[in-house]
Amino acid sequence: MYYIAVFFVSWIWWYLKADKTRLREMFGAVVFTMFLGLLTDLIMVHYKLWDYEGLPEPIYTIPLLLDYSVYPVVAYLFAQNLPETWGDILKRTLIWTGFAICFEWITLKTGHMEHHQWWNLWLSLAADILIFLSMAAIFRYYRTAYLRSESNPG
Repeated sequence: MYYIAVFFVSWIWWYLKADKTRLREMFGAVVFTMFLGLLTDLIMVHYKLWDYEGLPEPIYTIPLLLDYSVYPVVAYLFAQNLPETWGDILKRTLIWTGFAICFEWITLKTGHMEHHQWWNLWLSLAADILIFLSMAAIFRYYRTAYLRSESNPG
């Protein structure tokens, strides 16, 4: 039930906060993040570094709920107000990473997720920083192509 609630809350958050006029512009960052989510889920399944609890078939259903809710919503909302300079992007990355780590910590403490083997919250912190910076890089790269195509429609 926890992940179903997360699914609906994330999409309500998107509905309330997203600049929906920029859907095409955000497409690259959203698809990249969903792909990254699927990739990390494959790593999780193969190496059993963490797992999710709460649904009858958590090996598939929970990751898919996250891949199609939290990940695209976070990518969209993170990228839609991305600053111009990399220094400001790093600050934004650290703030959003803080929220992501808090969410993971709550999920761990409530028993809806468990780390295994050598994985821990510090590694999640480092991974989240890399993920947010890569989202910013993909968005900045993809956005220039989108803006060029908007200015030259024919």
